[in-house]
Amino acid sequence: MSSEPGAGHTAIAAEIVSLADEKRKADTAAGRLFLDKALGAGKILLRSGLKLGVKAATVGALDAADLKEIAKDVAAETTNVADKYLGEFLTRQKEQKNALQAFRDALSDLSISLADGTKKPLVFIIDELDRCRPSFALETLERIKHFFSVPNVLFVLGTHLDQLKNSVIVTYGPEVDARTYLQKFINLTVHLSDQAGRADERTTSRFIAYLRKAMEFRVEDGETIEYATEMVRHVAEGNNLSLRTIEHIMTTLAVALAYTPPKYFRPPPILGGLCVLKVCSPDLYIKAKRGELQYAEVNAALGLHWTAPSEQGGRSRHFADWWKFCTSETVEKDVAERFQQGLFRYGIDDRREIVPWIANDVIDRLSPRE
Repeated sequence: MSSEPGAGHTAIAAEIVSLADEKRKADTAAGRLFLDKALGAGKILLRSGLKLGVKAATVGALDAADLKEIAKDVAAETTNVADKYLGEFLTRQKEQKNALQAFRDALSDLSISLADGTKKPLVFIIDELDRCRPSFALETLERIKHFFSVPNVLFVLGTHLDQLKNSVIVTYGPEVDARTYLQKFINLTVHLSDQAGRADERTTSRFIAYLRKAMEFRVEDGETIEYATEMVRHVAEGNNLSLRTIEHIMTTLAVALAYTPPKYFRPPPILGGLCVLKVCSPDLYIKAKRGELQYAEVNAALGLHWTAPSEQGGRSRHFADWWKFCTSETVEKDVAERFQQGLFRYGIDDRREIVPWIANDVIDRLSPRE
């Protein structure tokens, strides 16, 4: 969906006209009837710059603050001689209002037409509205309410409500009650949460498994991938990371593994954790590259002391111990002895060199190394 001014209603109207056009191609009576009622109004909606048209044509749905803006919009719009449609709108306002009402009527009937007479709602799904430019996101909500709020037509918004509230604050100022404002447009809110009991059934685990398959990791990297992605999964679930963020982390991991051979020194807890930091906490990642990262910082960012199921408890402690070994000033004797023995074959004498080594020579190495 474009974020150009006025594009919110334009994109929706274009989609509806496209549906009508499909009916016309089918050459059905319902399709021809819908086109007769909808195309006239669709042409109006598809014109750019009709902000005035939105407000004047929906005057019954506006509040006092909106009405005060109409006069300002008239003055502003009339100075824009480049908009050749404005004069037409002002002189044919009644005709256009009738066309818009016909458009609403057609929308209400469209679901029945498309469902062969069965009264089912026409559902539009708009995803990631919170990621759009704030003014565009709010404009889209307003267009939905004023133009498309008719019987048998439903809009489902997949959005992060807190981010959408920020859009309200950015557009109208911090003194606005963003939650109350959004209630004018959103009738029912459903908070999605993953209720799966088993770890491998949760959305995060299933998505990581999908990415592992889609990214076609080398078979030789199997053990490294298993433990590194387990680290990513724990952090993702503990911090409620989005699927998009998880994908970025897994992409970082894939690149790191692609440019280093399977037997290269890449302890999975450190590798997986650093991939998370690079995406989610770039300031800490820079400290890691410099060898300045402290265990307290890592623990706060990654949540190393998570509560894990009994079968994962040992692995969780193993991950935390690796990070203690690499970043703590002092380390328990048994932990130090357990990990130090494996470093000699890689020529690493100082455990504090491991984190910057992985960050610089594995994750940020963009040339093959045999």
